[in-house]
Amino acid sequence: LVAFAVALLLTLVLTVYFSKTFNGRAIKAVGQDESALRLMGANPVKIKQLAFGIATAVNALAGAMLIIVGPVEPAMDRIYIGRTFCVVVLAGLGSMSGTLVAGLILGVVESVVLMTFGASWAPAVSFGLLLVMLGVRPQGLFGR
Repeated sequence: LVAFAVALLLTLVLTVYFSKTFNGRAIKAVGQDESALRLMGANPVKIKQLAFGIATAVNALAGAMLIIVGPVEPAMDRIYIGRTFCVVVLAGLGSMSGTLVAGLILGVVESVVLMTFGASWAPAVSFGLLLVMLGVRPQGLFGR
């Protein structure tokens, strides 16, 4: 519950930051047109450094929340990388609030399948849901 509350708060804060502040919009713009960003008065190198710092801080916080959930070991990434990919694609690239909703949907669906059919079917359902979503709505739930 703590990890969910932190994820919800972080999603809200970052959504507001990226949509309302100059630096947030500059981070979104730096990948599209650096020369236009320079014309806006922003230094692309500094903006990339800021984006790297924010990404590092978010990853550190995610690691801290993972420690709350269970033990951490070097090979545990295999458990989460496929599900993370499914959540991002289900949400739609660039949609932070959609990522939260897609994570909830995938978590509930996996839990129901786990209780009904067993643990070995949960990843299959995740990727099955991903394939259905790509066929029906390729831009994701909240994609543009």
